[in-house]
Amino acid sequence: MIAFIGLVPLNASADHPKHHKNKSYKTKGGPPSWAPAHGYRTKMEQVRHLYYPEQNIYFDTQKEVYIYINMGRWEVSARLPMPLRELRLDQATSIGLEINSETPQIYNVQHRTRYQRTGSGR
Repeated sequence: MIAFIGLVPLNASADHPKHHKNKSYKTKGGPPSWAPAHGYRTKMEQVRHLYYPEQNIYFDTQKEVYIYINMGRWEVSARLPMPLRELRLDQATSIGLEINSETPQIYNVQHRTRYQRTGSGR
């Protein structure tokens, strides 16, 4: 007799915003995957990063890592450090960026200028 035991990670994504955990940033619906990529799917597949202007944090939707400033330097991590976890990104405004790069932070000055509300950001 063979028994299968399933392992479920507990709290593996506890610091990820809900839309990250559910991966709702990925395209659902639309044309079938074999159809030519025109319009809708092409546009959605270009969104690689989410930018949180009030917190000045990026989330790479392909690698599922955060890009944030820590002590004046950009860091990349699967989890935010404890003080940044309290920012509640699941309730924050995010902007989908169409940058096909692993380093969206090189455009941070432009992003902060374009998306920052007065008196917010770092």
